[in-house]
Amino acid sequence: METTKITEINNIIDTYLNFESLSTIDDEQYKKVVIEFFKELDQLKKKGILIDNELIRFISEKYSEISEKFEENPIYEERIQRILPEISEYCPPPYFWDTPLHDYMKNKWGLTINASGLQP
Repeated sequence: METTKITEINNIIDTYLNFESLSTIDDEQYKKVVIEFFKELDQLKKKGILIDNELIRFISEKYSEISEKFEENPIYEERIQRILPEISEYCPPPYFWDTPLHDYMKNKWGLTINASGLQP
């Protein structure tokens, strides 16, 4: 995978999955973060980024980096552990990389999205 694609994914992870934000928000805000995170990744998927060994290695390294925060905040650990396996495919189907965003969010997260975000 190109370095620029890894950089783009890293920026998305750093923006949406940072400790300060995920450890302090409520469940409704978390749902919105999940939607925005996967919408951003979906844009990269449309550009041709697919799951490969390099991406899986990168996500594993990123997980190791941020895991130091788990002990001090179990909710952060839980939220990260729900998201990162989804983009490395260490999870049951449907897989994010093989599924249209709307279907993925509905079937995996139980969230219906529209153009403006979360739909009740």
